[in-house]
Amino acid sequence: MSPRYSLPQIWLHWISAIIIIWATLSGFYVALFHHSPQCARWIGFINVSVTTIYIPLFILRIWFAWRHGKPGDNLLSHKEEKLAAAGHFLLYSNIALVLITGVMMMEKPINVFDLIVLPQPINDPGITTVFNQVHIISCMTLALLVIGHILAVVKHQRKGKPLLRRMGW
Repeated sequence: MSPRYSLPQIWLHWISAIIIIWATLSGFYVALFHHSPQCARWIGFINVSVTTIYIPLFILRIWFAWRHGKPGDNLLSHKEEKLAAAGHFLLYSNIALVLITGVMMMEKPINVFDLIVLPQPINDPGITTVFNQVHIISCMTLALLVIGHILAVVKHQRKGKPLLRRMGW
């Protein structure tokens, strides 16, 4: 069996994938298509709750990536490894920016599944508007980075480099 990421890394990767893909697709749905106000409120409530809970999981994921590293299976060339490292750095940086701006743009307290309510971090509408604009742009770049990440994995899988085995598949 080829080397794999640690079990916590695998779980945190797939939890991240589910949350990021859900929040991205549902967020773009609300922004780009006609829907009922109730639907928009429900998606907003779910996205705010899920992504708020995701913040400590993302920090944990970064810690595990730094602490455990990646499998030393030499599936990729040196150039591919460098590109993968740069791609992951961009993904992690962009995710951090999306999460930070998502919190800072809030114009009301942050309600997490009606279990806990966190105070609104900034009360100045001019500043929250700037964070909202940066959030929108960073969500678009994150979507492009995720698509690039998926396409890179598909490309390598098709070339006989079983990268998905590293992540438990």
